[in-house]
Amino acid sequence: MNLFFSLIDFEGSGRDPSVLLLAIAVILMTGLLMSKLTKVLHIPNVTGYLVGGLLIGPGLFGLIDGFDGIIAANTVTALKVIVKIELAFIAFTIGCEFKKSFLKSVGIKPIGIAFAESLFAVVVITGVIMCFSPLLTDLMHKSYTQVFAYALALGSIGAATAPAATLMVIKQYKAKGELTDTLVATVAVDDATALIFFGLSIAIIEVISPGEGHSSLALSIALPFMEIFFAIVLGIVFGVIIVLLTKFFHGRGTRLCSILAVVLGCTGVCWAISEGFNQLFASHGLEGNHMSISELFAVMVVGLIYTNFSPAEEKTVELIDRFTPPFVMSFFVLSGADLNFKGLTQQELIVIVISICCYVLARTGGKYAGVQISGRMFHLPNKITNLMALGLMPQGGVAIGLSIIASSLPVLQDLSKIISTTIITACFITELFGPLFTKYMLYKAGEADPALK
Repeated sequence: MNLFFSLIDFEGSGRDPSVLLLAIAVILMTGLLMSKLTKVLHIPNVTGYLVGGLLIGPGLFGLIDGFDGIIAANTVTALKVIVKIELAFIAFTIGCEFKKSFLKSVGIKPIGIAFAESLFAVVVITGVIMCFSPLLTDLMHKSYTQVFAYALALGSIGAATAPAATLMVIKQYKAKGELTDTLVATVAVDDATALIFFGLSIAIIEVISPGEGHSSLALSIALPFMEIFFAIVLGIVFGVIIVLLTKFFHGRGTRLCSILAVVLGCTGVCWAISEGFNQLFASHGLEGNHMSISELFAVMVVGLIYTNFSPAEEKTVELIDRFTPPFVMSFFVLSGADLNFKGLTQQELIVIVISICCYVLARTGGKYAGVQISGRMFHLPNKITNLMALGLMPQGGVAIGLSIIASSLPVLQDLSKIISTTIITACFITELFGPLFTKYMLYKAGEADPALK
């Protein structure tokens, strides 16, 4: 039995690709078993996949001495490419929802809602964590300024919302209606608003921590807008490419390969350009500034261009729906397996528990307040104003990515483990319970299929 467990450790087994194949097989089998269990319990599949990942990863059983879970942390890290692929296709699918007729029907309201719920999430999370600042300064051995920087960093990360779990629940229960349309549009726009508030928060952190690193305040403020600009430009360029390719290739297989190449290529180019800018900043003594073009936002634009200008859109999107289920299942199982509490001190664990409680509860309250205020401002129906915040709970890849950027700031570098563990755990909690609230919201609004309840 010990030999079997050691086999699913990519590093410990000499980086043998067969280890990854074995891990993928275990992940898919776990997902399949949990999908059967979720049907019996009448809960969303996403929740079951996350629990399955927790059971096979290092997060739970990895706390036992000498045991790193059925799938070791090294193997989970090595399989992160699956997470990237699935996030890219989720973004592309969301972009394909934005047909001209859909954009006309929803208007600018989702943009206003996204700005409001993101802003209130930042403010409420930061404020609630600062209520515990006297305790945190003692536990973390930091000044009030450093604790405020920590609180603001978590608050800015809390603005982000993950579309994956929400979109999957909508598909699973075949939801249709005004609330569903507004939710999908808001979640898509949320990626942009989250980047803006994150960038502004990072600029504030750099202002209140002078001498901690070399950066430009003006550049820090400009970066989130630059990131969104480059994401839109790249999305348009790759969107045009995909429209031309699908006109040139007519077979279902070749069209699917064209979409796969363009979606993954756009994701890779976003990373490459970001790295190029970061090296440029470092060469000019501005290593404190960090460019991170939103891959999700860029690929959403690709989907938007494709759905509005390609006559082959309906057939190829149907092909993608058949192609991606293994990636969807693996994505959520890996998200559950990513949880890992090994190596934390008692004081760090206390800080993390306080931070998680504040973060999850305050973020939920902030999102709810933002939807309430914007809903009344735009005179939205009561079911949207009162229920939509329930569909904004999940967090995932974007939040984890922002936590890595925040942890790289000089003033927060020695808190990187606390920040990453807090965000990963919060993502797990919100993706575990978020789908349940989304399901409740859809049925409460009368927009989900009653036969699937």
